[in-house]
Amino acid sequence: MLRLDLRTPFVTLLGLLFVTSPARAAAPFTDWADGTTGAAAAIAAGDADAALRAARGALAHITAGEAGARAHLLAARALEIGGRPAEAAAEFTSALASLPLGLAPAARARRAADLGLDGHPAEAAAAWAEATIGAAPADLPSLAAAEARAWLSAGVPAEAARAGATGGTDPAARLALARAWAVLGDPRAPAALRTLATDRVGEPEAETAARILGGSFPGVLTLADRLDRGRHLLASGRTALAIAEIDAVDAATGGAPLPGATVMRAMALLQSGRPDEAERTAAPVAALPGPGEPAAARFVLARAAARQGRIDEAVARYRQVSRERPVVPGLTSAQQADLPDDAAFLAAWLPYDTGRFSEVVTGLRRFLRDRSAARRAPDARWFLAWSLLRSGDRTAARTAFREIAERETGQARAAALYWLGRTDPGTGAVAAYQAAFTELPGGWYGLLAAARLERLSVPPPAVEPLPPSPLPDPPRDPRLAASLALAVDLAGAGLREESVALLLRLSRAPEARANAVHLAEVAALCGDAEVPHRVARDFLPPGIRAQRWSYPDALPEVLRPAAGALGVDPALALAVMRRESAFVASARSGAAAEGLLQLRPETARRLGWIAGVPGDAGESGLTDPAGNIRLGIAYLGLLSDRFGEPAQALAAYNAGPPAAEKWSRARAGLPLDEWVEEIPYRETRQYVRAVLADRARYRKLAGDAPAPLDPSAPISPAAPGVAF
Repeated sequence: MLRLDLRTPFVTLLGLLFVTSPARAAAPFTDWADGTTGAAAAIAAGDADAALRAARGALAHITAGEAGARAHLLAARALEIGGRPAEAAAEFTSALASLPLGLAPAARARRAADLGLDGHPAEAAAAWAEATIGAAPADLPSLAAAEARAWLSAGVPAEAARAGATGGTDPAARLALARAWAVLGDPRAPAALRTLATDRVGEPEAETAARILGGSFPGVLTLADRLDRGRHLLASGRTALAIAEIDAVDAATGGAPLPGATVMRAMALLQSGRPDEAERTAAPVAALPGPGEPAAARFVLARAAARQGRIDEAVARYRQVSRERPVVPGLTSAQQADLPDDAAFLAAWLPYDTGRFSEVVTGLRRFLRDRSAARRAPDARWFLAWSLLRSGDRTAARTAFREIAERETGQARAAALYWLGRTDPGTGAVAAYQAAFTELPGGWYGLLAAARLERLSVPPPAVEPLPPSPLPDPPRDPRLAASLALAVDLAGAGLREESVALLLRLSRAPEARANAVHLAEVAALCGDAEVPHRVARDFLPPGIRAQRWSYPDALPEVLRPAAGALGVDPALALAVMRRESAFVASARSGAAAEGLLQLRPETARRLGWIAGVPGDAGESGLTDPAGNIRLGIAYLGLLSDRFGEPAQALAAYNAGPPAAEKWSRARAGLPLDEWVEEIPYRETRQYVRAVLADRARYRKLAGDAPAPLDPSAPISPAAPGVAF
């Protein structure tokens, strides 16, 4: 719910609204204030009908001046939410006659968008031009791009080119300019499209430019361009687009692959979950001698063999990869730098999943001897201790856990202390659990240790309370104070997206650290989650309010009803959102997952079919916060129904249901704490721990009872259910 009250800036207009006596003005103003605040709250909740009724009620009491303009503005926003753009545009027109300067630019831009939606592109283009009046300089390029697109829709390419040229380096403006040139027959069009398609690979405008070139200017994108685009697309997880580029290259060469194209195709097949096809594609190249592409193909074969369970073959190939150090298309620069160490680690670790723990111990000791400074060294130390424990050598395992506890801090130390408690044959378990809890009270191992202590009838150690966060002084910079007031005013007028955009811009400025508390306070007031979370994480010391901002109650008007309808713990959904996207609605992962709960487009489409939740994966579908939340919670509900135990459902959310189902079947009967340690994927293992710890924090902040947690509860095989 939007957190606004009668202290919001528009109420300070009281003295300007009436020329009659205070006694005569009080009732109309009170009714107007009730209507406008009610409309703003309903808009925040997405209730178009309630918002329109409230705004009309406000207009029934005050129609003129700035107060009337604000009510018209709220009515326009309600009509937009209700899908009535023509009426919304008319209300914006009424509002603009008396709106204050701070609100007018956003209202003009919304009016322009509504005119376009209503099928009046020429009027929309003129309105976009008007929207630049009073707009922030940072918004001018996107406004120019919108005007250019509208002129293109109206069939006036010369005006589109003029508008697009004013957008500078903005990719949308560059695309509109190039498209206008193409319609005009301007010889600059192909080069402009090529530059956009090659220097912003993966962005929507670049992919549109590439499609236009393929249809209207074949040959402008060279084979080298297409291979380079394929490499970038592959590294960002856009495997389908990468394969399309490789197909275009092969078609242009008559089916004779260019150097590098075959391994790129194999990597794309591997990333899209088709290891058998990847193997068949890479095998002929891998059989060739020497470094370069053959060595990269051998990496593909190593990974494909591991994914298909041929462990001995994968081990041998990873050992070879660690020596050859190939350059592999589709890896990020960080992954490429770590490739030799990662391959050596995998060669040592892979037998773990087949129960050959003595072999793992030998391999990991060799890895730590040769690569003690590698990024994977902490993992190697952990799995060395764990493999010793699984092989039955508890004495050596305890020594290894103790060494970790002595050299590490944070989660690694808490984990080692917890397992020292679990493996203690005598009376030292309580002290070990207490030390684990003290090291990280709010972490996964702190939760496990507290549960173990409770079973022993021992209370966990007292935790020093967080200090109160000091209240900030008023902003010293008058420009910042004005911007923060405008953000609140925008939110109160139903323009939440514009308010959040302004706050995001302020939070990315060089002076954001000095103004962190002000930014978090105002963003939380306006119902935003991203800015409070980010500034608390990056800039603020531990404190009560900083903790609340770090764990925001994001979009409760959408999340809580959706969670309640499907029996999903709202705290679990918020914890997933915090780890998946850090509350960034436009977030996109390397695996092409999008939005607050990081769903892949194909997952969204299937949810639409199975769960009856709209799954539009178009240009804005998955980045729409409300839609993404409903889809993500539906997915969490389906996974929870299938797997039962939250740790298993979270493993499925992160690694996919087939992998989690395999782990639940292979390790059925293990206690929960051991099962989590046995998750083969490091990312998934860390994800499950972090999300369950965050869920506990969210429940505590909400005043809810702790979720049940029994570290000794045996894991059951997954039931039939969702498999995508």
